[in-house]
Amino acid sequence: MVLNLVATGLSVVALIVTMYSATQQAVLLRRSNQLPAYVDLLADFRSVEFHDRYWFVTQRLSVEYDPVMGLSGLPDEVRREVYDVVYYYQNIAVLRLADIVDDEMVALLRIRVIKVWEAVAPFVERERAVMGTNGQYLLRSLEDFAHDARHMPHGAIDHLLHVNRVQRSRRRRRAVLRRLTAAPVPHRAPPESTEEAGA
Repeated sequence: MVLNLVATGLSVVALIVTMYSATQQAVLLRRSNQLPAYVDLLADFRSVEFHDRYWFVTQRLSVEYDPVMGLSGLPDEVRREVYDVVYYYQNIAVLRLADIVDDEMVALLRIRVIKVWEAVAPFVERERAVMGTNGQYLLRSLEDFAHDARHMPHGAIDHLLHVNRVQRSRRRRRAVLRRLTAAPVPHRAPPESTEEAGA
């Protein structure tokens, strides 16, 4: 009877450990999927040219060009700059839909995504009309991304960034502890006594 209880208890413990390990593996796998996406996105984000194009799209596009032209009616160079910025954020939106990047990205890029969509929305809506019914999904992921960013409460943003900062700190502490416990402690011979040294 007692042996049965012990065996059942050990089975439950083994099941819990297995479930915990599987959950941790899933988290690690998801993060390993995120890393290349983050690196690729940040490569463009670091360039001065990208920020100049972003400034043009958000500050000058609607002032200098009529939205009735749509996207396809813009001059080639302007369209190139607009597409470069718009599809950058569209790609992030698609990665988010695929759960490759998480809502922390929404919090980090919130203002930028909103500004980009507000600047290009009239051009996109006109382009959708020109394309007909097949155009209704043009940049839809970006539109949804901007909608979610606009309606994300500030408290949720602060909480999300705080939680992720705390999690990162815990991971760093665990990594340091693992390194410290894994490092072999050098063995030192006891100091010689003065009597032995004088002999």
